[in-house]
Amino acid sequence: MSDQRHTEVNVLGYRVERVRTFDERGDVAAQWYEVLAPHSQALLGTFAHRAEAERDIVTRELASIAA
Repeated sequence: MSDQRHTEVNVLGYRVERVRTFDERGDVAAQWYEVLAPHSQALLGTFAHRAEAERDIVTRELASIAA
């Protein structure tokens, strides 16, 4: 199996990447989205859909404002 990473969007400094794995025939075996931290690029979470990843970013930012 091989992986492919593609930056989908940058939101408030966070990066959302689409990750796909391919089987031996080259078909997509799995796909998910990862949220990476603005400065460290540390993995903050994985999500099935891009909208969920973007929602996580907004929720993190709102929580930091409220704190």
